[in-house]
Amino acid sequence: MRVLLIDHGCCDLPNTRVHAFRHLLARRGAVAMACGPTSVSSLESDKPGLQGIHLHDIAAANMLFLEAVRNGSPQSFLDAVATLSPSLLGLVREAARQAIAEAVDLFTPDVIFVMHAGILAELAIETGVPMVVHVAICDLNAAAHAEPLRDLVAASLGSAEIVIATDAPTADLLRHQWLTPEMEMDARDSNARDDFCIQVWPLDFESADAILKACMHSLNRR
Repeated sequence: MRVLLIDHGCCDLPNTRVHAFRHLLARRGAVAMACGPTSVSSLESDKPGLQGIHLHDIAAANMLFLEAVRNGSPQSFLDAVATLSPSLLGLVREAARQAIAEAVDLFTPDVIFVMHAGILAELAIETGVPMVVHVAICDLNAAAHAEPLRDLVAASLGSAEIVIATDAPTADLLRHQWLTPEMEMDARDSNARDDFCIQVWPLDFESADAILKACMHSLNRR
């Protein structure tokens, strides 16, 4: 199985989790590639196994977002994206869309696994590749503050083959405020998605087997 791992945190910093997961999946017979924001400019080369999303030039227009790109944590990235103006958000989405499309063309993944429910999850849906998204409550809190961003995240959650919550409170919030009854009913009406449900497990370095299982399950929904 070929898995494209997309993270909302910087993916080129030393010992980043996305590359740790890439190696853990490789030990289990999968082939994985990483994709996500980079802490370096587009003039510097990507690391092996990484399709970087270069946002430095765009981020220079917003110091909070620039610091988030440099900082590298998913939380700071998601929080900063929620503060962007519609025009700047559009530029960020277009740069990310091109990078994700290039990663899909280059790597031809069977499944996309997205860490965090943010703008990259919505763009992953656009590729047409089956997508699994792992959601933390901080993702939902960040997106809830900006209506355009909330709409994008809600659309990606409703279109994902598999939605995974990091814990029970996150799953409850998804059910009550993000995955509407209409979304769940649409999922159940589809022959490929008649067992739609929210999985609950944390994303940590013991999760490689669960990631693979979720990815395989997503293929069965198509």
